Amino acid sequence: MPAAHSTPLQFDPNKLADIQLPNSISAWPIAPGWWLLLLLIVSLIGLLIYLINRKPKPKKAKTKHLKTQAMQELEIIKKSYQAQPDNKNTTHKSVKQLSILLRRYALSIFKREQVAGLTDQQWLLLLDKIYNNHKSKNPQEVHLFSEKYAELLTQVPYQTAQTGIDHVLLNELFASAEKLISHSAHFFATKQSQQGLLEQENATVEHNHV
Repeated sequence: MPAAHSTPLQFDPNKLADIQLPNSISAWPIAPGWWLLLLLIVSLIGLLIYLINRKPKPKKAKTKHLKTQAMQELEIIKKSYQAQPDNKNTTHKSVKQLSILLRRYALSIFKREQVAGLTDQQWLLLLDKIYNNHKSKNPQEVHLFSEKYAELLTQVPYQTAQTGIDHVLLNELFASAEKLISHSAHFFATKQSQQGLLEQENATVEHNHV
């Protein structure tokens, strides 16, 4: 019996399965590393804008702020004293606070290394120079701090609270300190004026030692 011939399969394109393409890769959500990079870029841009637009505070505005702050602190000390003028502890504390305030004020105007090392007499003479700078109509210098208020500013703060204090003199010291602060700040707009005032103060000290 002759072998049966198999019928060859015919290619039918309609029976082919569809090609399955991979899903497209989405850019969302962004990986954490990209978020950090984006945040860094935004921060750098913000910092750059701030540096470009930042304007240095005018020296005049700084000086005005310094004077205002000092006057406010002086007023607080004075009111504390005036509220209890017969209280020796309060009076002694007020004198000490006033002495510290005047030194801090000078330290804010001058460089620390120029003022911090001044002795009592040099310190008081510097206060005289600062105070006398506002006397345009009457150029004659007065030595209120180095003579009239010397004991109050250099000795009383280190004595006991029971030390007797002249209340009239203390009130005059408050008034003089107020004038010193209110009329002196605008004289220190430049380093030259600061240095010149210190040179005057040093010359006065040397003259007194001769």
